[in-house]
Amino acid sequence: MSTSFQSFIIMVLVAGMSGCGGTNTDTHGNTATEENSTHQSASEPEHTVLTIKKQDFATVIRTSGRIMVDSKDVSILTAKSSGIIKFIDHYLFPGVRITSGQRLFTISGEKLAEGNTDLRIRQLKSDLDQASANYERAKSLISDKIITQEKFLEIKTNYEKVLAEFENLGGTSVIAGNYVASSASGFIREVFVTEGQMVSAGQPLASVVTEHSMILKADVSPEYLNLVPSIESAKFTTGYNKNIFRTGEMNGKRISYGKNIGPDSYYVPVYFKFDYNPELIDGTFADVYLTGAQRRNVIAVPNTSLMEEFGKFYVFVEDEDGDFLKRYIKTGETDGEYTEVRDGLSENETIVATGTYNIKLSQMSSGAPAHTHNH
Repeated sequence: MSTSFQSFIIMVLVAGMSGCGGTNTDTHGNTATEENSTHQSASEPEHTVLTIKKQDFATVIRTSGRIMVDSKDVSILTAKSSGIIKFIDHYLFPGVRITSGQRLFTISGEKLAEGNTDLRIRQLKSDLDQASANYERAKSLISDKIITQEKFLEIKTNYEKVLAEFENLGGTSVIAGNYVASSASGFIREVFVTEGQMVSAGQPLASVVTEHSMILKADVSPEYLNLVPSIESAKFTTGYNKNIFRTGEMNGKRISYGKNIGPDSYYVPVYFKFDYNPELIDGTFADVYLTGAQRRNVIAVPNTSLMEEFGKFYVFVEDEDGDFLKRYIKTGETDGEYTEVRDGLSENETIVATGTYNIKLSQMSSGAPAHTHNH
């Protein structure tokens, strides 16, 4: 065979191979039609499916609330006598930490015509000396039955009264006046007086918070009133902290809930108590998620599965051929992620879990049930 004829044959073979259809295979056994099919699948709406299984379920109510310190952990420091108030420390402001027994104020009445503390203490000391002498003499006279039991008890009572008053006032007396000390360690919540102010006995001077426990007050709409008794725990977030706080992880518990609506509020209060946390600020507001009691064997679907139409909810259910059919369901409570299905779905059915809207768009454009290639 001549060289020119051989070249002609090779050119014909090459041209024939270049014009072959998509049924030829490559070294991996892939056909052109398979590649084309894969490309079409990649362009179809993305979605995931889920097989329905019964599960434990707890209702969650989202609402707002407020963080407070426990009222029993707030102590009020009061003036024990009248006089002019003076601050021992120039840094007595809300939030300042103090220790038990720390002196915070002095009250002096030395320049007052009335309510002079120093003068009152000297008078009490004189009265106490006299009452003490009378009491000691009465103890010897009663043993000899020189005075009656009634007279003895009268003298004893007077002595104890003067002693208690002196210890109450004189026990906190210093040269500069009568001092007021904190009864517990914690931090100052509020200061009610200013330097140089005239105060009277029993007047509040400051409040101190002991870091024992805190209270979460959640406000629940009356429409959820029937669910309130089943609420067991709560989780909440604040605008100044990224953490999610859970009462169950803070030794917390529900302590009470309101049985009526107050004149100044439309909501029913639910109270939780939990351990003190320095990351939380007294008086701040929070987003609250109240969790009810767990119920078993509940059919629930992800909220991403739900579509709404004219006030009714539906999901896409996969049939035996892999098509997705719209099915209306009757919903119940929600926990924020899943929603209870009371009617319309059975266990072991498969539904679209995510990408539900894409399935809807696919059906609207084709006029036929969307089809899955995952079979």
